[in-house]
Amino acid sequence: MRRRWRRNHLSNAPELNITAFMNLMVILVPFLLITAVFSRITILELNIPKPSDNNPTELNKPQMDLEVIVRSNSIEIGDKQRGLLKIVTATNDKSDLAEVSDLLQKIKVRIPDKSDITLLLEKDIDYERLVAVMDTLRVAQIEKDGNRIRSELFPVISIGDAPVIRQQQSSRNPG
Repeated sequence: MRRRWRRNHLSNAPELNITAFMNLMVILVPFLLITAVFSRITILELNIPKPSDNNPTELNKPQMDLEVIVRSNSIEIGDKQRGLLKIVTATNDKSDLAEVSDLLQKIKVRIPDKSDITLLLEKDIDYERLVAVMDTLRVAQIEKDGNRIRSELFPVISIGDAPVIRQQQSSRNPG
């Protein structure tokens, strides 16, 4: 008797009922796909500042080589040929960036074809500050008829290191 039971038991493998599991997968997979957050990567193309070129054909054109130098306590806006245009004191409420944007909008009105600008940074500038300044250089938020419009300023940004400010030497001579 035992042999027959063993033979029957080993020869008849039980059937797996996976219907409940399949029902769960049919519901779970679309739910997970719908609720999944797909990451979006934004790439901003940056350039290295070009060395100054003195072509005789280019000298006849009045052109500006705009530079924005971001320091820990100020933002300096200048032109490579004409020198410093304005120094804006850095603030925590980002009103300094609004002032920079206003000046750049005035420059863009004078030179509408210009699209490049050089951004120079001191060593210890925060990444968030860098991104905020780059956004200010690229586009301006203009309010027109109660609507906010994005206007392109200088989308081609070259990035580099800011020149070091040399401390003024004391008036007395050592030794």
